[in-house]
Order: sequence, then C-alpha cells, then structure tokens
Amino acid sequence: MKKLHLLILVFFLSSSFISAQVELTKDPAAKKILDAVSKKVSQDKGIRIKFTYTTDNRQTDFRDTQKGYVFLKGQQFKVIIPKIEIISNGSTVWTYMKEDKEVTISDTDTSDVSIFNPTKLFTAYKQGFKYLLIGEETINNVKYYVIDLYPEDSQKSPYSIIRIKINKNTKEIYSIKTSGKSGVDYTFKVSEYKTDIKMPQNLFVFDKSKYPSDIEVTDMR
Repeated sequence: MKKLHLLILVFFLSSSFISAQVELTKDPAAKKILDAVSKKVSQDKGIRIKFTYTTDNRQTDFRDTQKGYVFLKGQQFKVIIPKIEIISNGSTVWTYMKEDKEVTISDTDTSDVSIFNPTKLFTAYKQGFKYLLIGEETINNVKYYVIDLYPEDSQKSPYSIIRIKINKNTKEIYSIKTSGKSGVDYTFKVSEYKTDIKMPQNLFVFDKSKYPSDIEVTDMR
C-alpha cells in the first residue's frame, strides 16, 4: 500500500513538473505585451515605418545596412529598399528587382519572419514559437521590453532565436533581430513610426504601367 501511495505521489509530482515546464515555454507576461503590439497593428488604419535593415554574416565578417520604408495596413504591405520593392495585397506578393528589371509573382509566405513579410514580424509569436520576457533595456532614455522567441521545432527553423525590443510606453516595436543557424543575422530597426496614415488601396497592388516598360514578369504561383 505504501508503495502504491508513493507511486501515485511520484506520478502527480511528475505531472505537475511537466505542466509547469509547458507553461514556462510561453511566458504569460511576454504574451500580454506581444498581444498588445499585435492588436495595435491590426486595428490601425495605416502604418508607415522608416527603418534600417542590417545583414551581419558572422562567418565572413560581412556587414551591410540599408534604409527603407514599410507601408502596412492589416495584412497588406509595401516594402521599399534601394534594390527591391515588395508589394502584397494579403494573398499575392509582387517582388520587383530593380537592377534585374524583373517582377516575380508568388503567394504570400506565411512562414517568412523577415522584413520581406512585415505582417509576420508582428505576429510570429502566435505560431511555432515559445517566448520569454527577458527584462527591460533603456536606449536614449526610452525603456524597452526585451522578449526572446525560440522555435518550437528547432530542427526545421532557420533561426536559433529572435529577439524583439518593444517600446514600453507605446507598445510599438523598436527592433527585431533574427539569429540564423547559418551564421547570418538580420536586424530590423525602426527609426520612425507613424500611425493612422491614410493609404489608397492601389498602394498594395502592382500596377505594371507605373514601372519601366521593359521589365520582365514571372508568375511563380
């Protein structure tokens, strides 16, 4: 009988420990902050972000920083950087490679956590990631939450960790850094964040007539 009681006790203790571990993989404090950011973005009628985008290859010591703009409205977006322009109406993506004079058409990649799919940057935590509020950091007298995202399936994910810094007061993203297993890191840093911007619907649809007449269009769908 004593052995039975002991086994039952061990079972419940083990179950409690496993349950606690599961709960810790998705930090409630981090989720509350991330939910606030996601909700604010989804409800805004138009967001314009001025940003810097840095590529850092840890293996070759290559580092490159570009400046650009993001226009965001719900699941629609437009990204403008020096050599690339990306437009999405929420389901279709047009990628214009300026130097190649080529436009490729594809379906939206909902798994792409990068500036090339900015809507995913604000909602990546909702699927396939664990998250933890690391603490706070002060930059230029502004306080930011620091939250780390870890892929649930580390074997399939190209990232080992994603670090997000969020303005504690405004609940706006300040920076996102993806650390790649290949040794290449990408950092998206906001330099200007404007909300409630009125944006015409045609901003999120590719209009060939507004581009050079000799561009080549390739449909990858």
